[in-house]
Amino acid sequence: MNDRYLLYIDILGFSALIDEGATKIDDLYEAIASLHVHRHPAFRVIIFSDTILVYNCTGGEAREDRSYLIMFLCEFAQDLQKRLTGRGIFFRAILVRGQFRHYELNAIPCFFGTALVRAYRAEKSIPAIGLFMERPLVSDSDIFKSVPFDDEHNFVFITQGLNTVEDLWGGIIDRFELEETDLIYMLVPELLFLRDVSRFAAFHSEEKVRLKHVNTLNLLRARYPRTIGLLEANAFDFDTLCPGAKWAEVVGRYPEPYSWAVKTRVSY
Repeated sequence: MNDRYLLYIDILGFSALIDEGATKIDDLYEAIASLHVHRHPAFRVIIFSDTILVYNCTGGEAREDRSYLIMFLCEFAQDLQKRLTGRGIFFRAILVRGQFRHYELNAIPCFFGTALVRAYRAEKSIPAIGLFMERPLVSDSDIFKSVPFDDEHNFVFITQGLNTVEDLWGGIIDRFELEETDLIYMLVPELLFLRDVSRFAAFHSEEKVRLKHVNTLNLLRARYPRTIGLLEANAFDFDTLCPGAKWAEVVGRYPEPYSWAVKTRVSY
């Protein structure tokens, strides 16, 4: 059995989505089906119910291969986060490396391995949302930076637009740079994600769910103190970061379909 990089993604609050009707689930699966991972020849995808598994078919022995595979697996999680923007749907994902096997027997998909078991157990135990990776993988992650979360895992920052705003602009962005470099199109879904995490952290009716969002928000605050400080001090008015920018035009591309009175009852 070969070692693989395995990205294990759990869609949170799935049972509540089912209760809302088939349209919600169809919309979710359409978003998952549109992910660019399906078009990358180096990876395969398994989807069942509320779980997505992505693993590499080949490679991973050389250091360059490892960095490449980890970068793309993080990008797939980033892509999913963007496509779920505005839907009120979150995920928790674990990136591991270990033994994993996938094949078909009489048209029945068979998949198993210690990496899958480890990822499953870790995902259920982490009181936060977003992407995490096992500590031994961190040294090969050149693009996506991370911080320790517990003894075995790091939280991965897949918010590259926020990296630019915080590190290059200190939270206040030049309008030309924001709009003419298309940074605004990368940044808006990240800001909407951040806003929704903040809302769930403040208003969710279930303490355990609220705590998961609080933990995530604290990690993001520590990484982006100036940007998030400005947003929180101004009720998440994006104009605070760049007055007069075409925020409304870009935000309007994303749905706002859910009632907070309903969504805050979702348990996970």
